[in-house]
Amino acid sequence: MMRGGRNMRRMMNRMGVDMKAIPDVKEVLIRTESKEIVITQPVVQEMEADESTTFVVMAKGYEERELEQPSYSEEDVEILCMKTGVNRDVAIAALVDSDGEIGTALLKLQPTS
Repeated sequence: MMRGGRNMRRMMNRMGVDMKAIPDVKEVLIRTESKEIVITQPVVQEMEADESTTFVVMAKGYEERELEQPSYSEEDVEILCMKTGVNRDVAIAALVDSDGEIGTALLKLQPTS
């Protein structure tokens, strides 16, 4: 078994692939639009070749969590930006503060006279 591992490393070195273990990894988090995948106690290998890096994650199990969807739409963000002249981050913060109510967010962003 050990001999095969050594031969594999030699072959990878000849191809210009450097592979090394990343020690002490506690967890790996993969986040998509709708969920998070949390991998605890993974074994992680880093492979570098030419101009790219690949991570290989091995684990016995994982936990999947659904993410809370925002209470506003992309159209709401665009309307707030257009009507108030604020940037996207400010518009999103106002919508979050007002629980997705565009009218309330608009009032919060209007300059006071």
